[in-house]
Amino acid sequence: MGNAVMQVVPQRYKPSIVVPKALLLSAILAIPILSYVPLHLTALEFKQSFQLSYAAMMKSILLDLQIGEAWLWTAVGAAGLAMIVGIPVFAKDRHMPKIALMLTLLLTFWLGYGSHVASLDAFKGLIVHTGHFVAVAVWLGILFVVSWFATDDNHWASFLKWFSPLAITCVVVALIAGITLMSYTTPQATNALMLNYGQLMLIKHASILPLLWLAYSNGFVYPRLAREGKLPSQLKLLRIESIIALFVLGSTAIMGQTAPPHNVLETLRTETPSWLFTTIYQGSFSPDLQLIWQWNLSSVLLIAAALLVLYAIRAAFLQRSIIWIILLSILLVTFVYLAVMFGIKPIESSLL
Repeated sequence: MGNAVMQVVPQRYKPSIVVPKALLLSAILAIPILSYVPLHLTALEFKQSFQLSYAAMMKSILLDLQIGEAWLWTAVGAAGLAMIVGIPVFAKDRHMPKIALMLTLLLTFWLGYGSHVASLDAFKGLIVHTGHFVAVAVWLGILFVVSWFATDDNHWASFLKWFSPLAITCVVVALIAGITLMSYTTPQATNALMLNYGQLMLIKHASILPLLWLAYSNGFVYPRLAREGKLPSQLKLLRIESIIALFVLGSTAIMGQTAPPHNVLETLRTETPSWLFTTIYQGSFSPDLQLIWQWNLSSVLLIAAALLVLYAIRAAFLQRSIIWIILLSILLVTFVYLAVMFGIKPIESSLL
């Protein structure tokens, strides 16, 4: 997505960017291959239950299920995108970048169409999931491409002039859509902390804080200091932001391998509670436990410590200290995580 967007941006509004063709083709071909894995696992799980061969089960998934239809169109779109990027006569055509961007957007549409949320609410789920994914892909895609594949910082001010408001818009859309997605996947958000899915979601959300803080610093603090001649190239700072973004995406990927807990009590009947939860939670555990979050001294002190770490990250940013930014970001995530976990209390039986 990042490469597709940057290809349609005029040269005077961006630095020089060279993304290896082999890397682009690998990423494109990975889309249908890796998105086939959930279908493969589903076929393995249900083929004996329905007394079908693997081929017959896979045929049923591809032709009868929404996720199968989405994968078929994803494979077609990825094949077309690979041809545009890989065949020289197409790659040199001046209209191909726009077609490549259109195909990339269609791939995000089919991802949303085959999502878990779309199976719960066909129209709203499709819109919310696709909007969330497109916003994140545009923001982080451009970030990855520019930070790692820019060969210079020419036209940097012109680039920031359009990328900063675009990134802000993407963040706002992603946050709104993400909160809406949570209403579908984890309606019992506090109780979900008893499960691996809820723990990963908390870690992911805590990891977003240093990412947003660095995005704010790169978008607003750096340009002001650069105009004053106090900072050199911004590429190294953008790379730090992209590394933290990869950690957030990694948490999301692991969450994707766990079924969303629509009903925590029912999920706990077939799954064991998260070892992180049982390690930190001080009360007695039972599957019908009902949790609530409340302010307490430990949470207040941890949040205060997190705010101090945020200030320290800003100081490390101004000094361009990569190691300290990463270490302090990890510390920030830890403080926020513990502040939430230490604030969890059981609802008294009299209140149930």
